[in-house]
Amino acid sequence: MEALKTCPFCGKEAVQQRSEMRETEYKGHRAQLPLHYLVCEACGADFGSAHEAKLTRRATLAWRKQIDGLLPGCDIAALRKRYGLTQAQAATLFGGGSVAFSKYENDEVMQSEAMDALLRLVADDARAFETLVHEKGMGGEIRGQGDEPAIRQAAHHSERKATDQTALYEPRQFRLTEEDRALKGKKP
Repeated sequence: MEALKTCPFCGKEAVQQRSEMRETEYKGHRAQLPLHYLVCEACGADFGSAHEAKLTRRATLAWRKQIDGLLPGCDIAALRKRYGLTQAQAATLFGGGSVAFSKYENDEVMQSEAMDALLRLVADDARAFETLVHEKGMGGEIRGQGDEPAIRQAAHHSERKATDQTALYEPRQFRLTEEDRALKGKKP
């Protein structure tokens, strides 16, 4: 998407992208999340376009997924790629619609708890993936890199997988308030 260059108020080409951290609350948790907007350097007007709204929405939804205990978009994308699936194949295999995986991976839509549970099951057990592929009759179209099936690649990956329970997001991306840090170990 091309960035807006001309101010809709004064007509000058002096528009700059800006973001600032704003406190947000969800289910009793508070965090500083980025608010994206545009500013005209000529007339001082501040406003937003669809692009800035989308960036703000994505950051907010990613944080809400973290609070709700759902997989973030980056983990969903990594899981799909680990099995060598396109987004269309993932949608066919797991359900959710033709563009669902693009939206899950970009934190544009929050996946259901059932979808999240299915993705976690497949992430932890390559045999569950193999069973799902067999049930959907997709064995011939899902292949890994080279001649090794994606199922076998994923099984090797699962065997090496560590049980690391690190934070889902980098601290510079989402800054928790002091009160939220105290609640971190508690369920909402």
